[in-house]
Amino acid sequence: AREVVMLEPLTVVPGAPAPLLGVANLRGSVLAVVEPRPLLGLPARPLAPGAPALVIAAGDLQAAIPIDRVVGLDWFEAPLLLDGVDRPGAAFATGVVPHAGDHATLLDAGQLLQALRAPWSSPTQEARP
Repeated sequence: AREVVMLEPLTVVPGAPAPLLGVANLRGSVLAVVEPRPLLGLPARPLAPGAPALVIAAGDLQAAIPIDRVVGLDWFEAPLLLDGVDRPGAAFATGVVPHAGDHATLLDAGQLLQALRAPWSSPTQEARP
């Protein structure tokens, strides 16, 4: 996670695959805004201007994902291994951490960004080392 931003109106990209909601300006750079909820087993939600988004990055991939709100910033020692319970986002989870009397799922940003990018990748691009 890089930062939380408030999204201004997005520029729609004609012909873009479904995960791409549009692009936004982030301090002079183009930032993709993507919808990860369907990949996480959650329903997509409409996006309003001024909505918060979390900017995530892994390697050379970076995007903003809409969020409902920021509930806090917590420090944790080490994630707990997944206990086999079917949780939303389990396919992208690296573990869980205690949070507010329950557990919060930790997502692998790199794996999630790769899955969101997949509709743009051709078979020859994916075969490259």
